[in-house]
Amino acid sequence: MARSVRIPTLLTLCIFAGMATGQQLEHSNNFRPAKAERHMKIGSLPAGSEVYAATFGGGGIGLQVDVHGKPSLSIDVPARVTVFDASGTSHTFAAGYDSFPEPPGAPATATVSGPAGILFHFSDGWEVTSNALVLSRKVTVEGNGNPGQGFVSSLLATTEEHATPGDYRIFSPGTMYGAPEHIDDKAAGGILAYQAGALEIREDMLPAPLFGFSRGDGSSVALLNLNPQGNSVAADFDQPQQRQVNEAFRFGAFGAGEHDDGKLALGYWFPGTMGYLDNDHLTSAATASHLRYHPIKDGLTQEYQIAFRFGEGETFHDFTRNTWRWAWNELNPAVDYHDIDQVRRSLIDMTAEQVETRDGRSGLPNSINMLNNPKTRDPKAVMGFTGKNLEAAVFFLMDAAREESPLDAVHREKALAIINSFLKLKVAPPEGEGFDMETGELQLALPHDKVVYLRSFTDDMKILLRGYEFELERGHEHPEWLAWCRTFADWLLTQQQPSGGFPRAWEPGTGKVAVAAPQSSYNAVPMLVHLTQLTGDDKYRIAAVRAAELSWTTEQAFDHFVGGTIDNPNIIDKEAATLSVEAYLALYEQGGEKKWLERAMAAADHAETYIYAWDVPMPEDARQEELHWMKGVSTVGLNVVSTSRPGLADSFMAFDVDEYAKLYKYTGDDHYLDVAVLLLHNSNNMLALPGRELNMPGPGWTSEHIGLGPPHRGRGLNRLWLPWVATCRLNGIFFTEQFDPQLFEQMKKPK
Repeated sequence: MARSVRIPTLLTLCIFAGMATGQQLEHSNNFRPAKAERHMKIGSLPAGSEVYAATFGGGGIGLQVDVHGKPSLSIDVPARVTVFDASGTSHTFAAGYDSFPEPPGAPATATVSGPAGILFHFSDGWEVTSNALVLSRKVTVEGNGNPGQGFVSSLLATTEEHATPGDYRIFSPGTMYGAPEHIDDKAAGGILAYQAGALEIREDMLPAPLFGFSRGDGSSVALLNLNPQGNSVAADFDQPQQRQVNEAFRFGAFGAGEHDDGKLALGYWFPGTMGYLDNDHLTSAATASHLRYHPIKDGLTQEYQIAFRFGEGETFHDFTRNTWRWAWNELNPAVDYHDIDQVRRSLIDMTAEQVETRDGRSGLPNSINMLNNPKTRDPKAVMGFTGKNLEAAVFFLMDAAREESPLDAVHREKALAIINSFLKLKVAPPEGEGFDMETGELQLALPHDKVVYLRSFTDDMKILLRGYEFELERGHEHPEWLAWCRTFADWLLTQQQPSGGFPRAWEPGTGKVAVAAPQSSYNAVPMLVHLTQLTGDDKYRIAAVRAAELSWTTEQAFDHFVGGTIDNPNIIDKEAATLSVEAYLALYEQGGEKKWLERAMAAADHAETYIYAWDVPMPEDARQEELHWMKGVSTVGLNVVSTSRPGLADSFMAFDVDEYAKLYKYTGDDHYLDVAVLLLHNSNNMLALPGRELNMPGPGWTSEHIGLGPPHRGRGLNRLWLPWVATCRLNGIFFTEQFDPQLFEQMKKPK
């Protein structure tokens, strides 16, 4: 790995002691043996991997993994303890096993001698399963430390071969995907982590407690916590920068680092002490520390279970896909089944109640603060992204057609009024993304940016076209809807770049390109494909193909999905991947070309790595007013917002239920159906429903996000309702039902 600087971090100073910092290790064993002497085979793994107990320099016993007969990974000193004093100093102590049981099965034992005669007894059970090397560890403390003293235990594995610059790519789901050329500055760890040669992250910031790296030769190694607990205390989040010692901590942390000799290290430590920046973006150049230890207390025990997965002959995409599915199957995320018809009714009724009509204008406010009484709101009504006015209107129409509510006629009237209000906007070039409900003045989705965004228009127009088709099938003609969308599309085609991409944003009213970056060009594809289907004019499809090809060949073929959100330019995020799934499926369904299905699968494989596959519990001692809407509610199924906000989660991917259902039908891959079912149901865990209102204003309400990692667990950055939090759920419901009613009914019911 090429590095310009090396910044010592908590991880490199303590957990990876003896590496880059050169810190003196306080144990007689030789921590960096030149060669291991294998003496007992423990078992064989897929891809030609064999696991041996081995004696390393100094006489301690550890483990060595060979791939195709060649040493690949060593756990030379398996028992490690780092002790932190109240003064902030730290010392690392370690030992190899005294012996290794033969035949394998019984625990291997080691005793680490700490300061002042304190002993740390390790009992490590190693097992080779059909697909992993599993460690079941128990650490018991003998003796008492001084006040303020704490410790973490850790496991560290190192590669046998040197890494060359750019040789490996990190996979930390929801936070990091790749190597420097594939990582934006805002990603957790980001470029600075590579420059510093180390990355560390608490597992409660990850959608699965999973971490690993893939090398250029196709080999890979990943670590998974098989039994994550995640428990913490309120002080962990109320006082994030204070050093804390508490035996209630039940979360660990992962890390990867580089030795001075170029060898790579992969580690796990418990509890999950780490560094982070004040703006919550992880980096190995941490300016503040989130230091969490267990007390050195006689009889205290730690228990955790860690699995290693080894891969061979995998591309980086294969590695992330296969490793993620391995973690998913091991964690077996539980589906919390909801009455989906009740969910739909609650969302439609609550959202329709928020429609405002003034001076001939109708729309949904961009946000409503649920904490205020009376509730305050942002009076602008806008298209796309968070505003979703036209999308909401289409769902009002689709629901009214079901003829199941006495409010059907009212909701239909509101829907038509919203659409007619937006059709007054000039869109060639676009003059604004919406209007102020009170004054009628033109509004932008992000006023401080002073631009209009491609996504704002394509988000809502692609749904309006589906609404147009839905209405037409029922005898309701709205030629003005089609004409308005076509007017925008015809102007948009004049903006297509020679490469096939579209600009990200324009100056309002003038059409002058404000942001030429084409990374979000996939946003236009579904709208353009649908226009060809409705008009018969192939120019829209041709433009869509060019935009999709650019999106794939320049970024996404390298598992680099960027440009989804309009408020965080060109970061790696799930929305870029999910919107790309929709784009590629639109092209596949239009022409049946296999490559579009394969690209949709690749985008979906990436997107699902943002889904929480384990339950992160809220602190039991937390203030009720802070955590009232999530106490006792499972976090399984929530989605990490983006790589720039690790640990912050929402339910945006409820929007993608129909995409995963389609992938299941088109490929026969049951895993996609499992994802679709989880998103359909668990996306509603934060949603207020009749009889379970979660201290929300009423059924159908929910916040846009919640924090699961430090420093915001159980708290969002705001308590706002926005139209998108309703429409993403309704999108998954209505369009899955429309795609395959029989499959939808199957998905609604518990297995």
